[in-house]
Amino acid sequence: MKLFKITKDEITETKNVSPEDIVLVLNEEIKTLYVYNGEKSTTYNELKSDALYERITNQFFNPKIFLIKSLDVKKQDHLEIVQAKNFILSHFPNMKKFFAIYYIKNIFLLHQIRKNIKVFKNYDKSRIWRLRLSNTTNLWYLSIINSITLLLLVIGLLWKTLTLGNMSFSNFTNDPKGWQYWFENLQLFLGLGGIILIILLVINMIFVLFPMKFPISPSKIKSMPSNLKESISSIKKDSNDNIYNKESKKK
Repeated sequence: MKLFKITKDEITETKNVSPEDIVLVLNEEIKTLYVYNGEKSTTYNELKSDALYERITNQFFNPKIFLIKSLDVKKQDHLEIVQAKNFILSHFPNMKKFFAIYYIKNIFLLHQIRKNIKVFKNYDKSRIWRLRLSNTTNLWYLSIINSITLLLLVIGLLWKTLTLGNMSFSNFTNDPKGWQYWFENLQLFLGLGGIILIILLVINMIFVLFPMKFPISPSKIKSMPSNLKESISSIKKDSNDNIYNKESKKK
């Protein structure tokens, strides 16, 4: 077996790998390539994924490609899969030392955050960020948060107003200090409510600035005939954010 890893979009043979690498194991006897995406490796966008997949198939003469999702050996694993997993593990560093250094880099050098920012810069092409942020579940949560927050603010304002005392709203017009008394007592509530609304605005703006990506504009679906609407589900979805998504779909 031969061991390879992807470095700067290049596939190079190596003797040592780590959980931060995308690892390739070539079994020349059965012309099979095993791909393991390290748990701490960088995620590629669609364009780089397609380019790397094409490079892999060209460099290794279009072998059978199997995706290894975990290095844990399972009962249902074939002997060749077990051998590939053990081969990768035998070239891993001391894991306790690796993760100790990794977390220290995260704390003091913001290692993982800088990696995430690098991927986020290509948001339009990065499926993983679109799935994390603007998915239907998160939009549902956002609607619930908006509704509950606004409802609590309205209830709080009404409750606070009713507890101001016997001063009715008609007294405000006759007493110049009426409105001043009202605002003084509501000052803390209005301040907290304003902060909550600002936070809510920022959260909503994130979804506005980074919207979901649809295969077709939702506004155009309404004007389409019903038979075409039914065919929307057959539109090809975006390819997954890894270099071996095509092979995994075939399985």
